[in-house]
Amino acid sequence: MAVELSAVRMLAPFFGDSAYVWTNVIGVILFALAAGAWFGGRLAEHRGARGAVPLLAMAALTLSLAPILGPLLCDWLLPQDLPLEAAMPALVRGSLAATLGLFGPALWLIGAVSPCLVVGAARTGTGLGRAAGMVSAAGTLGSLVGTFAATHWLVPTYGCRAAIWIAAALLGVAWLLVRPQAVAAATVAACIMLSLTTFSPLRSAPEGQQLLAAHESTLQYLRVVRSPESAGQASRTELKINEGLDSYQSVAVAGRVFTSDSNPSAKASSYYDYHALVPLLAGDGVPPDGLRALSIGDAAGTFRRLYGALYPKAVVDGVELDPEVARLGKQWFPQVDIAGTIVTGLDGRVFVARARESWHCIHVDAYRHQVYIPAHLASREFFTAARERMKPRGVIACNVGGLGFADPVLCAIGRTMREVFTDVAAFCVPNSRNILLVGRRDADLSTASLATVGSWQLCAADAAIWEKVQQEGAAGPWRHAQDLPDLASSPVLEDDRPRLDLLLDRSYLSAWEPIASLRFVGEQSVEWSEAAAFAAYDKKDFEGAIRAAARSQHGSAYLCYLTGAALWSQRRIAAALSATQAGLEFAPDPAMKSQLTAQSESLAAQLEPILRARAVASRNGWLAGALAVAAALSLLPAYRMSRIPEAPSVKVSTAAR
Repeated sequence: MAVELSAVRMLAPFFGDSAYVWTNVIGVILFALAAGAWFGGRLAEHRGARGAVPLLAMAALTLSLAPILGPLLCDWLLPQDLPLEAAMPALVRGSLAATLGLFGPALWLIGAVSPCLVVGAARTGTGLGRAAGMVSAAGTLGSLVGTFAATHWLVPTYGCRAAIWIAAALLGVAWLLVRPQAVAAATVAACIMLSLTTFSPLRSAPEGQQLLAAHESTLQYLRVVRSPESAGQASRTELKINEGLDSYQSVAVAGRVFTSDSNPSAKASSYYDYHALVPLLAGDGVPPDGLRALSIGDAAGTFRRLYGALYPKAVVDGVELDPEVARLGKQWFPQVDIAGTIVTGLDGRVFVARARESWHCIHVDAYRHQVYIPAHLASREFFTAARERMKPRGVIACNVGGLGFADPVLCAIGRTMREVFTDVAAFCVPNSRNILLVGRRDADLSTASLATVGSWQLCAADAAIWEKVQQEGAAGPWRHAQDLPDLASSPVLEDDRPRLDLLLDRSYLSAWEPIASLRFVGEQSVEWSEAAAFAAYDKKDFEGAIRAAARSQHGSAYLCYLTGAALWSQRRIAAALSATQAGLEFAPDPAMKSQLTAQSESLAAQLEPILRARAVASRNGWLAGALAVAAALSLLPAYRMSRIPEAPSVKVSTAAR
């Protein structure tokens, strides 16, 4: 159990600690223990307790190698520069391959020890039932000690790698108890292991970034990384929690409050910045009097910094489950002087249930396992409790990861919120995999009220971003919950039936689109289709633009351009590139050809890491399969051993006694 819990923590900075990772770790360990027990049973028939001696030595050695080889193998299985939305298959298969390679052999050997001990005890005169019960009880008690020691002491105090080494050392001590003459050899091996080990952070910073801090808390692995100033962009500081890819939990840009790209020609694309619109939604264009907000999943306080710049008289409370996250936030991120209370060490659901305050705005940005929204923070029961803590006409805003309005996770959470709140709407953050999902009690949402640009005191870069955020928020794309695709067939999420893992599987693991050719098979003229597609695209109705283009009798370069742009806005990169390249086949005029070429080049640059993620997933799948086959073939020695004439069995020895 100590190895199992520490293994998940060691894999978390690379693959997260999602249900898939836990399943892979538990499944591999159970299979390894079962296979080892079967092999150990055959070995015990021939060698009795003596068979356990080499098993202990080999288990200690193979387990001690896991912390050394683990970071190297995991970095190779899941490169840090892969995009998160395309890397889920590589992540799932990579965690399976890593667990098989790093921990499968050691647990296989450990599983073979118990049968040898049972037979050895029985041959010394102990009753067979008593011997089996004694070994089973001792193993269970050891697992109990390992469970509490790993979680509450070893990992948070010394780190997951040290916890695994301590487990390996205990196996080595057990070996030395029966082979005391091997102390010298064990000492040399331990010195070699220590010399091979550099006590560096479990995972380094991505290329081009500086690692400022790394810490293993009781709950997770934390890193603070900084990107240097480059290409006119200010330095960025990011907090990564169990992150192995291109995502983070908090961000701060040097000299600025907003976190989007400051390039004047670029759209504001940071979901944090769009959450600053929520008080305007709660006040129909102006912040409510006595504005009070709650940040669930406060992390390093990105939302509080935005409130401090835009609504300095507001009261902003925050709740963060991990106290170490708040500590790193205070140490490495700019702090803001704004009223409010920060509660750490408490789950957001528990805080809302026990709170006595009420808020105009509640921000929910609590993620676990990289892309997973905690099920208990997306259920009807949670939203009902949150509504009771909201002031009249208040607004709740959730950061939902998704790949468009048809995303199954978004539709399910949207329908669940629609059961509780008067009005619910979703906004796709431009050039992002994030969706702002808001619900309001007692009144409808008025997004048109966001069009008026305020006169806040901001630096030039922040003022420009804030203006773009308000303009984008007013123009859309917004989609009310009742208009979301497949809303009627989406489940209502409840505490006892969360379903989010399955929905996320459909969203990220099954969302790889084929690159299909563009077809125009309608009955409308090209001119009509171009006008209709442009009108729909101008209204941010991307699905409507695609349908209008497909209704044309014939294709045109402009229809391909609009279709590619609409698909791009939905982050369907492969299909967008196919449509854009099809436009070049219609011999467009020089201006359109230039636009199509530029769009094609940008899409190809975005598609490259997605295709690389697919290649990594395929490689990891083949590797995991090969390791699983090798594990199955490891049972052959036991089968061959079963054909060797047995030594006197336990039954004979017991009868003679």
